[in-house]
Amino acid sequence: MARAFTPHFVLAPLALPWTLLSVIPGTLRRGLYLDPTRTGMVMLYRSRPILDLLVLFPVMICLFAVYFAGVPVLLGLIVPGRWIMLTFGVVTTMFMIGLLFLLPRGGGSLFPWGSETPEGQRWEIAGLAQLPGTNLTGIQLALRALDTVPATGDVVVATANSADLYRQYQAFGFTGGPKHRVHRVIA
Repeated sequence: MARAFTPHFVLAPLALPWTLLSVIPGTLRRGLYLDPTRTGMVMLYRSRPILDLLVLFPVMICLFAVYFAGVPVLLGLIVPGRWIMLTFGVVTTMFMIGLLFLLPRGGGSLFPWGSETPEGQRWEIAGLAQLPGTNLTGIQLALRALDTVPATGDVVVATANSADLYRQYQAFGFTGGPKHRVHRVIA
């Protein structure tokens, strides 16, 4: 997923930590789907933002504790103090650059629903990705998941990360909303 959302292979490791954090809630709730060739993926899970935060909060605390406490201590055993701060600053900057690749672009929304979204059990579809050079594996997988997972009357929501993706969602039966939000009522 990190490779699919970054412009080239060199930047993918910068986005990897944030990609993992975005995938954890859906994966723990069995909402991560991979196609048989393992070149496409999609996440489709019930939208429960409070539960997501409760899952991510302890994970983030542990990661930040290791990063902010463990890394400088380990580096302090190997290199002098000024190099610790330089290395720490460079790594922190790299992680922040990686985060930029995962934020919504083009006026997108961080939340996939709004006042325009119909009532009903909400499902989020996110993380639609396929490896470069593959042929529509992520989209085919997403369409299969939409046909089999949510029940009739449920609402699937998403945020398109670009104007092009926004149009593609609409071509697949989603209704467009503000800030690149889309929704589809399962029939």
